[in-house]
Amino acid sequence: MFERDGVWTFSILGVSVHVRELPRNNIAVFHQICEPVRQLVEPICRGRGYWNPKFKNWIVFETFKDIVLAELGQIAAGR
Repeated sequence: MFERDGVWTFSILGVSVHVRELPRNNIAVFHQICEPVRQLVEPICRGRGYWNPKFKNWIVFETFKDIVLAELGQIAAGR
């Protein structure tokens, strides 16, 4: 995982998953189209925010920010 100034990057199955902090402390989670990565990322985000079809990313509410970052980190670390 790489983090700098409210931007995190995780490598999951060799695909970069980008997370950035939004103005209201929610986070946006984005990755390139990759079905195996989607199958890992979607369950982490679902129920903790909403899918934004305009930008094709997940918006995760501030309440769940730390747990989503931790779970993405665990997957990126192969745990």
